[in-house]
Amino acid sequence: MEITRGKYAILGTLGDDEGFLTCSMHIAKKMDNSDLIKPYPEFEAAADDLKSGEISCLLVPGAYPKLNSFIMDSDLVVSESFVEKIPALVLSGFQVVCPEQIDIIYHHPATTYLLTELDIIYRENCTVSSNPEACRKVMLNTERSLALTNQLCADHYGLVTYKVLREGIQMPWVCFTKNTQRVNALI
Repeated sequence: MEITRGKYAILGTLGDDEGFLTCSMHIAKKMDNSDLIKPYPEFEAAADDLKSGEISCLLVPGAYPKLNSFIMDSDLVVSESFVEKIPALVLSGFQVVCPEQIDIIYHHPATTYLLTELDIIYRENCTVSSNPEACRKVMLNTERSLALTNQLCADHYGLVTYKVLREGIQMPWVCFTKNTQRVNALI
């Protein structure tokens, strides 16, 4: 991992208060490049806090479908990028054996492409804000739903892993900071 050794005071990324279960929180911890890692329910909320000065860095994976909105935001600047392997992406649920047919598959938008690789019949797929959220939704609907999630979350929530869709992808990551040149130009 090639990252700047200077520490960010507060790094914000996708996550929640249950620990380092999202791929983003996992990589932020692995970076070991900030004094504090702050979880957000969505990357956009972290970007807002970066712009207002609440945090000093935003970490976003290259697979995030809306990454371009941060790259093109004149209030943000890419401070660094690197490649790091994420945890395995898996299909999981609570049944002992993977059902052939299911009502709902919960997943983060970044994993939508993997739906084409499933050999089960499902009525609908529902995007959620994070991998932990996908698992929590399955916990509320154990007999009729599955989660496309990461192995960290599946293990944490006690789900059965039916299929490993990706053993772990070498993922590009982008760190954003506030564009100080734009701030200074406005003063």
